[in-house]
Amino acid sequence: MVSNRVRNVYGQLDSQAKIHPVKLIHMMYERVLIHFDLAEAGINEKDPRKRGENLGKALTIITELNASIKADDKSEAAAFLRGMYGAIMVELPKVSFDNDLKVLHQARGYISRLKDIWEQTAMKESGFEASVPAKQKVAVPKLQEKVGQAVSADISFRGLSVSI
Repeated sequence: MVSNRVRNVYGQLDSQAKIHPVKLIHMMYERVLIHFDLAEAGINEKDPRKRGENLGKALTIITELNASIKADDKSEAAAFLRGMYGAIMVELPKVSFDNDLKVLHQARGYISRLKDIWEQTAMKESGFEASVPAKQKVAVPKLQEKVGQAVSADISFRGLSVSI
C-alpha cells in the first residue's frame, strides 16, 4: 500500500517533469535574479555565508542556462548567449572576494534584460503569458533577431567582451 505522502511526491515529480522548456528557462532567469538580490543583501548585511550561498546558486543556474544552448547551434544569438554567460561566470565569483556591487548589478542587468527578451519572444510564441507590465510589452519578430539587436551592442563586462 502506497502512502499519500509517497503518492504526492511522485505526483510532484511527474508535474515537474512536464514543465515546458520555455517556461523552465523563464523560471531559471527569475531564480537567478532572486539569488542576485539575496547575494546583495548578504553583502549589505555583511553576511558572507548568505552572499556566498546565493552567488553559488546563481552561478549554478547560469551554468545550466549556458549548457542548455545546443552545442550545434552556430547562430549569432547562441554565440552571444555563450559569451554573455561565460563572461558572467568568470566575473561573478570575484564578488565573493571584493564585494563589488557594480559587478553584481551589471550581471543582474544583463540577466534581467535577457529575461525581458525571453518573455517578449519565446514565452509569447509558446503561448505563455509572463508577468510583464503592459508598458514593457513590445512586439518582437523573433528571439534571435531581438537578442542580437537589443543586447549585443552593450556586451563589455569587466574587460571581457563578446562581439558578434
